[in-house]
Amino acid sequence: MIDRSAARRRFFGLSRASLAASCSWFVVGVVGCGGDQAPPKQEPKTAPAVDEPSEAKASTPPQPTRPPEPGVRPDGEIVSAVAWFHGSLEQALAKATTEGKLVFVDVGAYWCPPCQRLDEEVFVLPEVGRTLGEGYVAVHVDAEKGEGPELVERYRVQAYPTMLVLEATGVEKGRLVDFLPADELLTALRRISEGGNVLAELIDAVETDPDDVAKRYELAHAYLLAAQADAARSELDAVLLADPVDELGLASKALYDRALFLTFKLEGEPERAIEEFRALQRRFPDSKEAVRSRRHEGRILCGLGRAEEAVAALEAMVATNPEDPTLASSYGWFSFREKCGLEPGLAAVRKGIELAPDDADLRYVEAELLHLLDRQQEALTAIQKASAIEPKSAFYRRQVKRFEQAAAGGQPGRAHGGGHGG
Repeated sequence: MIDRSAARRRFFGLSRASLAASCSWFVVGVVGCGGDQAPPKQEPKTAPAVDEPSEAKASTPPQPTRPPEPGVRPDGEIVSAVAWFHGSLEQALAKATTEGKLVFVDVGAYWCPPCQRLDEEVFVLPEVGRTLGEGYVAVHVDAEKGEGPELVERYRVQAYPTMLVLEATGVEKGRLVDFLPADELLTALRRISEGGNVLAELIDAVETDPDDVAKRYELAHAYLLAAQADAARSELDAVLLADPVDELGLASKALYDRALFLTFKLEGEPERAIEEFRALQRRFPDSKEAVRSRRHEGRILCGLGRAEEAVAALEAMVATNPEDPTLASSYGWFSFREKCGLEPGLAAVRKGIELAPDDADLRYVEAELLHLLDRQQEALTAIQKASAIEPKSAFYRRQVKRFEQAAAGGQPGRAHGGGHGG
């Protein structure tokens, strides 16, 4: 799970590709994120119509409606200066291809304060809107909704906000992590955009040194991002031949990528992807990828309507290290997001709370699961404990009000947040 505790702001180096954790081309750090959220957007209010004499109506030409000025309005509405593209990432990539632009992807979450600062302090500035409009198709992705979880996995996002710069092929050209003031953001974007073609550079690197297995894996992952299945398969096979016992930690990554990105995503074969995940678990049971694969195995099984098998996969994930509360949290978030295995997920979360009683994130996901199970008084108690652990968190204070309303029998609403659209 992503650490949501408060942390100091950090500026991270630019990357040239979204590659393995061993990739030396970029530095990704996990930045704590939790607390306040931006208010939900509201539709602009319009004045009521006023009846006028017919002559006045005929003689007065209609006046064009001026768009609102970017900024944070008194009622809390955020008017962005960025023309955010509303559609899928695949549609954004197609648009970028047609227009000869890059794709800027802002990956965030509704509960993330640095994400809200970007919305309120940076994306409202005309110079930022102008730069993104001229050179990029700008997309906001909510990491926890829609295609967000899939994109987080595909591009290995480890902290919010993460701003990705993609070539129109889908290959990552660079990334920025955490809040950046406008001048730093624009400088960083200029440096990334002036870089070369990532995929071509990786191909050249492998041709220059075909025995560099790490670079070959990086090339395979880049091919996957570019949806070049045959080329990716060839490079993944080469990695597996070169690192048969996972001595370099690359064979397990190759098997994981093959199951998730190639077989499941590109080829659309969920049953075969499940078998490939299970083969990874048997072959390299102690690898991080084997543990992670159980969660994705569960997600696919839920999608196939096989909830009991999905629960078994998540139980097996937690069993790899029963003393690790982050695995319990991961199980809980899985159950909450997938609406699958709510009771077993809740049981896992409560075991995690026994291990880490001061973990506000565990208390929060406990509250969400109890809410879905219509146990509203228990949900209220859980969120009150989360808020007591992090009393400065305005987000948790708002959730307390939400769950109070649910416990009182009102319409509780869903977990939500503000910010720009996506």
